[in-house]
Amino acid sequence: MIAESELNEALERGLQQLAGFGVPEIPASQRLQLVSLVALLSKWNKVYNLTAVRDPLTMVDRHLLDSLIMSRWLPASSAADDSQYDVMDIGTGAGLPVLPLALVRPDLRFLSIESNGKKIRFQQQALMELGVRNVTVLHDRVENVTDSAHMVLSRAFTAPVDFLKVAEPLCAPDGLVAVMLGHAERLPVSLGSAYTLSELVQVDVPGTDSARHVALCRRQHG
Repeated sequence: MIAESELNEALERGLQQLAGFGVPEIPASQRLQLVSLVALLSKWNKVYNLTAVRDPLTMVDRHLLDSLIMSRWLPASSAADDSQYDVMDIGTGAGLPVLPLALVRPDLRFLSIESNGKKIRFQQQALMELGVRNVTVLHDRVENVTDSAHMVLSRAFTAPVDFLKVAEPLCAPDGLVAVMLGHAERLPVSLGSAYTLSELVQVDVPGTDSARHVALCRRQHG
């Protein structure tokens, strides 16, 4: 069994690397919540098979740090209202990256969309145990979603070209769709009239050797 101190040390090492990438400083209280999230995920994973990653230390790299990279591009302040969220995560699985991001940005409103019941139940339990109140968890297929957000992202929902199509009606005009690209994935050659490419950045995830990129696609009006 992995001691909590080992998870803390792994997170600290990873966050030092991410600081050089422009990821904002994370207070100690939020770091404790992040470690608690990993411990809870590891516990549930033994019964419900939420993720293929079994080792809690590996979860710190592949799940926490990989998710927290996205905090670099989160909105500077909340613009959420009754009709729009700040951030929408499509096909969140066990709540990644939405739960780590919500933990470090309690000022923003997040929407988590997932169709798998056991993964939704884990997210609800995690939110309750960690005292997180800025995430709405929606148990539904993305095709049925009528909400929108200023930023739409997904970690592993579908291929980039398909994700951009799904995200288009869910992203507010002038908002951002963040595409997290695996080492073998590519953006479409043309983004069409719906988007312009705002930024394409290579990211180095602590604990992994494979090249990763994040594409920020600006949603056009009309």
